[in-house]
Amino acid sequence: MKRFVCSCLWLAMVKLCAAQTPLPEFGEIPYPEQTLTECSFDKEADAVVLFDEASADNNDQHNLIVNRRIRLKILKPKGTRHGDISIRYYHKDDLEYINGIEAYTCNYRNNVPEIKNVPASAIYRQKINDILSVVRIPMPDVQPGSIIEYKYTTTIKYYSHLEDWYFQGELPVMHSRFSLVVMPNYEFAYRVRKSDLLPIEIKQEKNSGRIYFGMDSIAGLRDEPYMDAEKDYLQHVEFQLSGYQGTFGGTTKTRTNWEELTRELLTHQSFGLQLNKNIPVGADWLSKVKAMSTPYEKMTSIYHFVFKNFTWTGVGGLGTENGVKDTWEKRKGSSSEINLMFINLLVESGLEAYPLLVSTRGNGKVNPEVPFLDQFNKVMAYVVIGDKKYVLDAAGPYTPPFMIPFSVINTNAFVVHRKKGGIVALTETEKQDRNLVNITAAIDENGNIKGEALIQSYDYARLNRLRVWERDKDRFKEEYYTSYQAGLTVDSLVVKNLDNDSLPFDQRFNFFIPPTASGDYKLINLNLFSGITKNPFISDIRFTNIDYGCLQSYTVVESITLPSSMKLETVPKNIRLIMPDTSIALSRYVQVKDNILSVKYAITTARSVFTADEYDYVKSFYKKMAEIMNEQIVLKRM
Repeated sequence: MKRFVCSCLWLAMVKLCAAQTPLPEFGEIPYPEQTLTECSFDKEADAVVLFDEASADNNDQHNLIVNRRIRLKILKPKGTRHGDISIRYYHKDDLEYINGIEAYTCNYRNNVPEIKNVPASAIYRQKINDILSVVRIPMPDVQPGSIIEYKYTTTIKYYSHLEDWYFQGELPVMHSRFSLVVMPNYEFAYRVRKSDLLPIEIKQEKNSGRIYFGMDSIAGLRDEPYMDAEKDYLQHVEFQLSGYQGTFGGTTKTRTNWEELTRELLTHQSFGLQLNKNIPVGADWLSKVKAMSTPYEKMTSIYHFVFKNFTWTGVGGLGTENGVKDTWEKRKGSSSEINLMFINLLVESGLEAYPLLVSTRGNGKVNPEVPFLDQFNKVMAYVVIGDKKYVLDAAGPYTPPFMIPFSVINTNAFVVHRKKGGIVALTETEKQDRNLVNITAAIDENGNIKGEALIQSYDYARLNRLRVWERDKDRFKEEYYTSYQAGLTVDSLVVKNLDNDSLPFDQRFNFFIPPTASGDYKLINLNLFSGITKNPFISDIRFTNIDYGCLQSYTVVESITLPSSMKLETVPKNIRLIMPDTSIALSRYVQVKDNILSVKYAITTARSVFTADEYDYVKSFYKKMAEIMNEQIVLKRM
């Protein structure tokens, strides 16, 4: 039996079509493609995908065979970077193999095509890690006007490893086509995720079991500030095995609801059977943990032990390869191996802990209505102590146990347990990205500003800054201090409270700003270390939500001594700027007394996610806020 089940069509205008427009043969370039100089539906694009076509079928060994062909045109000099072709594949256990590669570059000189084929000897493979490799195709003579085309075949060991098809990417796509033949005795569920403004063509052949998907004229989706997962906005179709027919008849359904997915996971050798494994930790260590006075102390102690003593290999996934006991012995493993072992230790100490399947912000949103395992990309630990729930990742960037890892705030996750499992929302309304800035400075007769600053970073601001500090101290200064004004320099930087999660990350330093003069006038910008240097939202169109991750709070207090030989021309007005729904607010308070200029800025964000429909309001607000923040005071020599 060959069968497709359309589990969900999101925002889809679906048109069942009798046939799709045929695409040109490999190497056959129609005249409109030859003369194309601009993408009509995405004029900013530096290159355009003329078509991206793939067909998936199976062989006698039940392997999945995918033949793919891509043609693109370089429109602008910056677009030549798209001539670096790389194709990733999973080499581990020979899961995938790529062959049948053909590629060429075509340039037109005096309307005569000049085709340069890529020789097989120039194509090479490169290992990325223990799981992934990449095929690299060096395209010759790539320049504006070049047409690049390549094709290849991917052989995948298991038919169930069918990947989703993306109609859209960074570049605009004129034509995108995908077809699939469902293997006998298998059922697949699919769902289309797309804009309601873009039609899709779907055709299913009853006799062959082949289904076609097609979309045309899709603008590119490029990186935007505070953008969450790109894949949430890309037009695509998702697939998942939903059932198979047994040898003696009858269809076995898989993953049709969360309960079935839980059952499957808990009985799987690489996941559920790795729980309650009685890790050989040693009686002394376990006795010390069990003797701790509170469950929270036990949890924290085990988290710190695992985080400090086990090395993450950089590999994600949702299961284990050789089991959690092997991870314990080797003191290293994938994120799922380390966290499943971590859950074992939590349970052995007497804590209530369960596996938590998560989708990190960059991986995409989880739809609670659809039990697709592929929505998740990582395992974390979910610990219940009284009426409090904790989310811990012992194989990610360090996060205090009392805070949700930043990568999964505002996401849905799945607790894997028969009775207490289900979808949970990971929201954070207490911990913020919070900074307090105190500045004491003086302006001398020449207009130089010299001062001292103390910045105290709390919660997620502490975590973010600590990570940058530990990676690169010079970049830390540039990112958080010297980028505010031209010529601003920082010295005598001292940081404190590096190892105490309950205290803010303190940064104390001296700074110097050279004068900005206009005749007898000195211009002074009071926007110092505020977090707002300019409006980050400059695009006219926004396709994605604005996701800050968490709530934000920034307070700057300045005390500036003015030179006795100069007077303040005008005092900036006290002002309060607030969004109509009060979600973002800015206040500025200014006072001059006894030659001391006192300034206070306060910026608060009471909502961490804004939809694309709200973009114009946010963009306009930030424009006004940046203007207020950068409003200069003028000193005139008396």
